[in-house]
Amino acid sequence: MKRLYIIIAIFLINTSIFSQSIYVDNSLVFSQNNYGGTARFVGMGGAFGALGGDLGSLSINPGGIGVFQSSELVFSPGLLFDKTTSSYLGNSFNDNKYKMNINNFGFVASYDLTNSDTRWTNFNFSVTYNKVNNFSRNIYFSGVSNYSLLEYAVDGANVDGAWDPLFHELLWQTYVLNEDVDTMIISDATDRLMEDVDGFRINQSKTIQTEGSKGIYNITFGANYSHQLYIGASIGIETLNYSQSSSHFESESAITPLDSLLSFNYLEKTEITGTGFTFKVGAIYKPIDFLRLGLAIHLPTFYELQDEFSVEVSSVFDNDDFSASNGGRNNYNLNTPMRFIGSLGLQISKFALFDIDYEYVDYSTMKLEEDDDLQDVQIDNTAIQNLYQAQHNIRVGAEFRTGPVYLRGGAAYSTSPFVKTDYSINHETSYLTFAGGIGYRVKNFFVDFAYSQLVNDYKLTLFEYNPNNTTINTKQNNFILSIGFKF
Repeated sequence: MKRLYIIIAIFLINTSIFSQSIYVDNSLVFSQNNYGGTARFVGMGGAFGALGGDLGSLSINPGGIGVFQSSELVFSPGLLFDKTTSSYLGNSFNDNKYKMNINNFGFVASYDLTNSDTRWTNFNFSVTYNKVNNFSRNIYFSGVSNYSLLEYAVDGANVDGAWDPLFHELLWQTYVLNEDVDTMIISDATDRLMEDVDGFRINQSKTIQTEGSKGIYNITFGANYSHQLYIGASIGIETLNYSQSSSHFESESAITPLDSLLSFNYLEKTEITGTGFTFKVGAIYKPIDFLRLGLAIHLPTFYELQDEFSVEVSSVFDNDDFSASNGGRNNYNLNTPMRFIGSLGLQISKFALFDIDYEYVDYSTMKLEEDDDLQDVQIDNTAIQNLYQAQHNIRVGAEFRTGPVYLRGGAAYSTSPFVKTDYSINHETSYLTFAGGIGYRVKNFFVDFAYSQLVNDYKLTLFEYNPNNTTINTKQNNFILSIGFKF
């Protein structure tokens, strides 16, 4: 695995960018779930682990397939509206992104066993697709800083063995870095900084554009035992598509003009695709008519990933401009953590449903694998163990019925996956989701609508030694429509 160090490549970075491999950061991004599915499921905040009977819920607890007593076909398109507010050096910026997507589709086939000689009443089989995360996001911020990326570049370039072909070499080829009479690597920015440490200022801006999503195709089978125990298991095939373009731009300021360098831009692009396999088992037990208890276990997802990346540096001087680029491709594996989910549900006649889910996932158990570069992979896996911790996820939801009309609401809360250390900046981050929805259901047809908003605040560090963190507030809004038929 070629170790790729970049300025800023993800939106949940925990430490300074060049202090660790990007594969460590992406391991978390690709392991996290923000469950999508049917509008009914999303409208209740994803709290469905003890209820079942919904195709979206099978991503949480495959035991829910046993609740179905008829066959069903569902299709759930949606609209994503992601809004970010960035604060950097006293400046505030807003950006957003719209994306049409498919949150869910699938069918369940139910087979009646009531005429058999056993107490098994149904055997059910389903094939479904549920979206489990969305990466679409735009971020922009800028300001006048007293720290330059070139300070980091010069420091590293003058250390034996630290020369990076995707960073120092490209800055060298575009004359952003050069050599003084003592064969020391220098730059216009660092020369000007040494002349006036307290008064040095440089214009900085950052643009990050991310696309892609993660979804899972579930092949689920299960059964209903005497309307008291519902069991199920699923084989999951996860697909991942992730692309990002990240631009770091610096230019001389009116306060401290540089000798000849007017500006430079460091542009990184990466595209990662892959497929993973997982297995889930679950059950729902109904000890009394109104109470349901759910339990589910998700094995790790075993991903095979392909990463294509490129870096381009362009520079503008008083009398000329230059550009240089480099890139490559990596194939590697990622094993995500196991998940354990416990649920409690209440059913009040045909009037109301309530559910609460608790999900435990330990991100320090993520593991990277690659046969050709075992030393770097071990360094990355050690970083994963040191940077990440267990995350606790709580989801609550309710549904109320009045005739053919259903009203729904829910919320979810997740703790920070980052360990608190002397250098961590996101150990206090958290994730909060609010959701609501409405549905109309008759005997053989239903239509549901849901809206959910995921809120998260976190910080970015542009590069090592830069004390000026960027604060990012994100609001991911999802609008989902589900249309279904029962037969």
